[in-house]
Amino acid sequence: MIVQLFPRLDRLAVDALLSARADDAVRPEPVVDADSFPVETRYAASGGSPIRPDVLIDIRAGLEEIAAGCGFPDRGSAADRAQFDERASAFLAQRNELKGGEALRDDVWAFLACVVLPDLVAWRFVDRPAERFHGGVRNTFQRLWMRGHILDRGPASDARWELLGALTEDALVQITERPSIGNDARLSQALAEGWLRASKILGRSAMEDAMREAVIRLRLRNQVQLLSELDDQELEDAVNAFFAQSSVAIDPESRSGTELLQSRSLYRAGVEVTT
Repeated sequence: MIVQLFPRLDRLAVDALLSARADDAVRPEPVVDADSFPVETRYAASGGSPIRPDVLIDIRAGLEEIAAGCGFPDRGSAADRAQFDERASAFLAQRNELKGGEALRDDVWAFLACVVLPDLVAWRFVDRPAERFHGGVRNTFQRLWMRGHILDRGPASDARWELLGALTEDALVQITERPSIGNDARLSQALAEGWLRASKILGRSAMEDAMREAVIRLRLRNQVQLLSELDDQELEDAVNAFFAQSSVAIDPESRSGTELLQSRSLYRAGVEVTT
C-alpha cells in the first residue's frame, strides 16, 4: 500500500503566513488546489506519494459541514463551538488517512490549519492566536484528532464517543496536553473514564480541582510504576483512588456525610484512601 503524504509547513513558513495576514480583518481563504499551495510547502522526502487532492477536499468538506451545523460562518455560542469540537474530533479520528504516521507530524497539522482550514480556525478562535495555526497540542485540529484518537471506545461500543461530549474542556486539556498521559492512549482513556465516574459522585462543579489533583497523583505514581502495564481492573482501581483521594472527595467541611459515603464508592476492593 502506498502511503499518502500530507503537505507540510514548518514553523518559519507558518509565521510568514500569519505575518502576511496580520492586518487582514477578513477570514482567510482556504486553498485545496496543489498548484496554489504556499511555495514553502514540503512533503516527506521518501516513502510515499503526495496525497490526492480529493482527500483534502473531502476533509475540508466534512469539517465545514460540521461547522455549518454549529453556526458557521456566524460566531454562534460557546456551546456551539464545544459541539463542533466534539463532532470534529470523532470525524478526524475516523479518517483512514489520519491513522498512520502522517497524523503524528506537527507540520502536517500546521499545513491543514493554515492552508486548507484557516477560515475555520478564525471562526473557532476569533482572536486567531498563532498557537492555533502552529502544529502541536494547541493546534485547532491536531488537538481534536488527539482527543478522538485516544478517547474512542471503539466501533463495538453503544456510546463510542461519549467521553468527547461528557468531559469538560479543562479535563480534556489535562489529558491531551501532558505528554506522559496524552501519548498513552490506554492511560488517557482510563483517566477519562475515571473522570466520568467521579463526576457522577462528586458533581461536575467539583471536577476541575479533583482532576488536577488526580493528574498530579497519576503522574507521580506513573514514574515509579508503569500504570498502562496494569490489567484493566487494577488500572481502574488506581484511577478511582486518585480521584477519591482529592480534597474535594474527602473534605468533611465541604461535603455532607452522604456525599462522603458516596465518594468512597469510587474505590474497588482493596483500594484505600488516607484521610
